[in-house]
Amino acid sequence: MDWERTVGGYALVMGAVTLAIWVLTVEHGSVMEPRTDPFALFASLVLGGLTGVSLLATGVGLVRSQLWARPLSLVAFGLLFAGVIDSAGYYAGVGRVGVVVALFVVCLVTLAALGWLLVDARNRARRAAW
Repeated sequence: MDWERTVGGYALVMGAVTLAIWVLTVEHGSVMEPRTDPFALFASLVLGGLTGVSLLATGVGLVRSQLWARPLSLVAFGLLFAGVIDSAGYYAGVGRVGVVVALFVVCLVTLAALGWLLVDARNRARRAAW
């Protein structure tokens, strides 16, 4: 099994899902009222967009085995991890247990992807030293 392509596929899926969630949320007007806290809304939209775009770029790079994708993947998965933790806190506060469980699963898979990237990078460095 080619783990680099698997992690790249996961990044592509999560990037598309992240962007789709934000587009649907904004389109249906279920985001917070812009007049109550415009900076928080702007920051959430920018960070969600950056997360989605960086995950898509990472996915394309990892599937194509590009060298630049590895460092970008650490940033992209870090953004995803932080966003998932933030979202889980919000949904736990409003009592949506099913969403929290789903976000916990995403959190675990993201940690596994990050762990694989770090271990594989270390192994590549050892092989290159020989």
